[in-house]
Amino acid sequence: MVGAAVFAAVLLFALGIRKVKAHSSWLEARLRSHQEAGREEGWKSSLQKKAAQAGFDIPASHIAIAALVGALGGAVAVLALTGKPLLGLFGLLAGIYAPRAWVERRIRGRALLFEEQLEIILGQMAASLRAGQSVQQAIEQAALSSVPPAREVLGKIVHNLRSGDNTMTAIEKAGQSIKSRDLEVIAAATGLHMQVGGDLALVYDQIADGIRDRRAFRAQLGSITSEGRLTANILAVLPFVAVGGMRVLQPDYMAPLFNTTTGLVLLFAASGLILVGWLVIKKIISIEY
Repeated sequence: MVGAAVFAAVLLFALGIRKVKAHSSWLEARLRSHQEAGREEGWKSSLQKKAAQAGFDIPASHIAIAALVGALGGAVAVLALTGKPLLGLFGLLAGIYAPRAWVERRIRGRALLFEEQLEIILGQMAASLRAGQSVQQAIEQAALSSVPPAREVLGKIVHNLRSGDNTMTAIEKAGQSIKSRDLEVIAAATGLHMQVGGDLALVYDQIADGIRDRRAFRAQLGSITSEGRLTANILAVLPFVAVGGMRVLQPDYMAPLFNTTTGLVLLFAASGLILVGWLVIKKIISIEY
């Protein structure tokens, strides 16, 4: 009892410290409010936002249709391979997950490319501000010399500014088309500068330095964890490839695995353990920074 009480007290103390730190930063509070607002979005706006972040200018209905086609394709593929309608349900889930995973991968790739471009763009904007230009002029100048996806994001910022939005609101609206925490930081820093003043060029330089340091750390971290990531993916995919190949080449040999209760139980148990092992490995090699 005493040990449990001490553990609970330590846990509550740690959570209290974390909560105090979270509330101590105006920037973190603002970013958190954006995240909470995002959870309240409907499924249509959420799909539309995901499509925009992936670089697709398509309505939410088309995304839903693509997910439905993927689900049906996965179900048909698994059903044709195993001959079991029950296993076809797992193919249905895989068909839904696969397009989503591809979109998420594209979003991450687009965000990383934008991050590389943003480091250079911030330097250009800082130089423009030191030359006496306004924030809007600095953004317009950077948009002219940038390439996609940065050109698209900056173009939306310029469009929002010319439509009457203030700089912070224009950046926040354009930030919906790219998954970038740095853009949210830039919007908050620009909004703070509009209220209290300060050397915005210096702030942009510091944000660019932070992006540069994070990229260097990510590259070093990627080289260290590359072997673990490759191992996790191979161990997760190889058993299913082997079973599928044997099912096609030797259907009689694999029939007990799919046509008996014991075989199905073993198949589900093995699949679950493989999934758990893959998630554990991914969790070990995933480092938040």
